[in-house]
Amino acid sequence: MQGRRKRHEQTPSCDAAAHVAGWTLRAEWGSLTRMTTKAKPTDQAIAGAPARAESARCDVAVMGRGNSAALTALALAQSGFSVWAELVHGDVQPAAQPPSDARDTRWQRVLALSPGARRALETLGVWQRLKAGHAPVADIAVGGPNHGDLPLRFADAKTPDRPVDVLSHIVSLADLTEAIGDTLRACTALGGAAQISAAAHDFNPQTGTLTFADTTQLRVNLLVDASGAQSQWRTRAGIGCLHYDYRSHALSAEVALGAPHGQVARQVFLADGPLAILPLPAPTRAALVWSLPARKAAALAQCDEDVFNHELNVAARTLVGPFEHLALAGPRAYQPLKAQIAEAFTGTRLALVGEAAHVIHPLAGQGMNLTLRDIGALVDTLCEARRLGLACSDATMLENYARLRRADALAGAFGTHGLAEIFSGPRPMRAVAATGLRGVGFIADNWPELKNAFRRQADQGLGPLSDLFAGAPSSEKTR
Repeated sequence: MQGRRKRHEQTPSCDAAAHVAGWTLRAEWGSLTRMTTKAKPTDQAIAGAPARAESARCDVAVMGRGNSAALTALALAQSGFSVWAELVHGDVQPAAQPPSDARDTRWQRVLALSPGARRALETLGVWQRLKAGHAPVADIAVGGPNHGDLPLRFADAKTPDRPVDVLSHIVSLADLTEAIGDTLRACTALGGAAQISAAAHDFNPQTGTLTFADTTQLRVNLLVDASGAQSQWRTRAGIGCLHYDYRSHALSAEVALGAPHGQVARQVFLADGPLAILPLPAPTRAALVWSLPARKAAALAQCDEDVFNHELNVAARTLVGPFEHLALAGPRAYQPLKAQIAEAFTGTRLALVGEAAHVIHPLAGQGMNLTLRDIGALVDTLCEARRLGLACSDATMLENYARLRRADALAGAFGTHGLAEIFSGPRPMRAVAATGLRGVGFIADNWPELKNAFRRQADQGLGPLSDLFAGAPSSEKTR
């Protein structure tokens, strides 16, 4: 009890103070955490001199201006925490107006969201605001470059009385970003935090003081860093990262198919990198995600459309059915491929979320799923701390969060890295990998438990299922 009381004394409450017989009692989620003598008024104060205003307070400050930060702020606010969010309350520049042909680029970049991720977005009220729809994936076929068909399939064996399971949902990144913004603006729980127009530039983890460029200060129990791979807050906390540059780019575009895709996603591992064809809501349209050496990706992104279609069909020649005849149906884009894992996911009064903690190869489509699992685990951790009467910044609770998320992120990072490297390695290595993939496909077809384990890990990750992924209403968390 003595150690717990000391830890609480370092983390002043965000709640109101009660004044009793010359003492100030600060209550944190219902438990007494600090007692200090009320200071006697000075002669200047008695004479009417202005007193310095006390810093504003809140439970959590969420740093970052992207989707990860927005979703984190939403989840915490809906769970009853007082939240200051940089992208809501800070100095945020107006978003650039989309170009007039933005509708043509809506499916240029897509995300593959697991069923658990969909439940999480439904719980937050985001999924209901999607306008462009989504494409359910009923089967995923994976293979190497020398097969007539793809040997590893993820769908269950078809039986007449069994409904088709959805393995993932393909959504437009632009559409999801818009839906998150709409939900954020409609969230009344975020409206009460301090409006500070200056940019945040310093955080003192010992006192929990966030200082802004105009010298305004905000006292917080916890800083959540969701500011991306180049996070300044992670760097200032002294947390390093393991980096890997694939020297490749992911080229993405919407493509037209020769026949309906049948809700099947296909991925073929080529010497240059994996090529994925993902179904879209229109039955004869798909999203292309093609990993290529950097210079080749840049050339194909800018070349004549006929040349691009020829190169694409040559690369995808092992694909069968509607994937035999592919044609570009929208603008092309490309971005560099890198992997990065933070050496620690937490620090003093600090928790990392999303790409501030991990960046992985997109071949398994797990980036946003990992981020949502981070958010779910963090919300559960802070709710448990609140139930126990502990501060958001409690070191033991934050370490529990780090332990849960580090294992899941490392599994995703090393799994995708291994697949990407082994199939793009020397020819003998690729031959061994292709043989191994056929073996895994044979085992999975004959031992459904193994296939179910693959699917469960892709959906839920490692560790316990969070309330957010289980679809628990936020009202249940605040009890």
